[in-house]
Amino acid sequence: MVVAAALVALLAASARPACAEEEENRFATDFGYGIGAFFTNLIYMPTKFVYATLGGMTGGLAYLLTGFKYDLARQIWVPSTGGDYVVTPSMLKGEDPIYFSGETVPKRERSSARDEEDLGTSESKPAAAGKPASY
Repeated sequence: MVVAAALVALLAASARPACAEEEENRFATDFGYGIGAFFTNLIYMPTKFVYATLGGMTGGLAYLLTGFKYDLARQIWVPSTGGDYVVTPSMLKGEDPIYFSGETVPKRERSSARDEEDLGTSESKPAAAGKPASY
């Protein structure tokens, strides 16, 4: 009994420094990603802001010059004003994607296209006449 208790105490004592060491390494890694995100945002945020501002003004000008055609202006506004305005540490780690531009395909079309790809039906369907196949 004494030997078993000593063995358990020895194993428990040796596991704690490993946990503390892992915790310190995780802190250092997270800190590094946070600093990386900060310095990335010094360039990314002003660039995204200028891109969105110019896209908003261009879309507004297109809206006026085309006789108030909203669909045309929207094709400019969505990519330019959508997307991410801030880069986070999880984006730098590769856990989340970085979207500089907004997505122009409606969500219902994206989800149905993804469902078709998952089922393997998109490759088996021939492209409609005059329309290129989507990849």
